[in-house]
Amino acid sequence: MDFAPRFATLTQCLVERGQFLDAPLSLIDVGCGGGLAPLWRRFEPSLTAVGIDPQTTECERLQAAETNPAVHYLPRFLRLPESHPFRQQRGDREPWTGNPWERTSSAHAMAKLAAQTAPEKQFSELNAWPTEKLVEPTRTSTLDELAAELNLREVDFVKIDTDGPDLEVLHSGEKLLRDGPALGCALEVNFSGSADPTDHSFHNMDRLMRSWGFDLFDLSVRRCSLAALPMPFQYDNAPHYTDHGRVLQGDALYLRDPCGWDRNPGARVELSPIRLLKLACLFELFGSPDHAAELLRDHAAPLAELTDVEPLLHLLAHEIDPRYENYHQFIQRFKDDPTSFYPSKFRA
Repeated sequence: MDFAPRFATLTQCLVERGQFLDAPLSLIDVGCGGGLAPLWRRFEPSLTAVGIDPQTTECERLQAAETNPAVHYLPRFLRLPESHPFRQQRGDREPWTGNPWERTSSAHAMAKLAAQTAPEKQFSELNAWPTEKLVEPTRTSTLDELAAELNLREVDFVKIDTDGPDLEVLHSGEKLLRDGPALGCALEVNFSGSADPTDHSFHNMDRLMRSWGFDLFDLSVRRCSLAALPMPFQYDNAPHYTDHGRVLQGDALYLRDPCGWDRNPGARVELSPIRLLKLACLFELFGSPDHAAELLRDHAAPLAELTDVEPLLHLLAHEIDPRYENYHQFIQRFKDDPTSFYPSKFRA
């Protein structure tokens, strides 16, 4: 996933004072090869997580290196049963119709380099996970079944990146995500595909997430040139994506938006004060401290049993402009002169 924390002052403050020790941030990372994103470590020691991946050796490696006893890695395939309406509708079709991957310069370069790379290094150097030892295909379950098996009654965030049946995995966690309710979800999305509702495409995932009460908060774009005219790769370590070319994939971030429920009552869910506070941290870490401020301001009454929101609002204002220690002074500046937020004036 491409998301990296740009703001963290609020989260750091709440974690350091032990706000979440009795209710740690809970995460399920589906497709955890390479380990948890550094963003999640911001919640430690108030973090519990389960990483899911079909690569048995990678799960073993990650578990051996893990220092947090509340983080576990489990080799597993997540799938829907054959009888599920989604599987019935998709039939024998591939998860992603019209996938142009085999035509790309990345695919051609990967094939060339794989032939020159020792098998034991193909995953670490090329991210060629299909070459790894995978868990037995019989070890499958839905995301909902996995949560029940692990006694995960409430999960705050789910990340899904399986390089294939992501939409199927998403459907397999309907109870966990929609009814849980989860606070957010990060998904790898594809920008090509047909109009078929079972295609793993951005438009199908977006429609589903919105029907479950989530809003889109961020969207990254990754490009791949075709082998017919290769473009320069973006990085020196692997031939994955190019500076120019067709938009191929990206990462979509979905979060709950309690302050928007008056205009979208169908998205309303019950969130306890501690989960509202977690959501404010997620807003901040994912680059939307403005939504964190709105949530704290508009939900000051229910949050009062946990914390005084005033100092937290001051932290957020200072995070945006270090000259301001006071949130209300920061807001007053905007009200008095919105043009002071023009880039030529903002830092003047």
